[in-house]
Amino acid sequence: MADLAGLPDKRWSVRGLTDEGDEAWVIRGISRKLYRCPSCHGEIEIGSEHVIVQYVFRLGGTEHHHWHRRCAEEILIPELREARRVPAGESAQSKLEQRGRKPSGRRPRR
Repeated sequence: MADLAGLPDKRWSVRGLTDEGDEAWVIRGISRKLYRCPSCHGEIEIGSEHVIVQYVFRLGGTEHHHWHRRCAEEILIPELREARRVPAGESAQSKLEQRGRKPSGRRPRR
């Protein structure tokens, strides 16, 4: 996990698999409104740096949550299987939503 320390940033995101086999993309973000972290339930203030976790489900569909960076580093990222860094351009919202439109069996292998 040491090679993922400090990620995500402007150039890199993190991609991994949940226990259910769904993709979890951890993306850097700046909050535009008040969010609540699903881990600690604390507020993420407007304008603060945080991470967005975009889930792409095996059966299709997507969902996202806003986390404090520290909460994601301590709780979420260590639980992901096959976690690796990916270029930030690969984690654009439009690309992830497009991946979620197709069940995983129809995705080409990387």
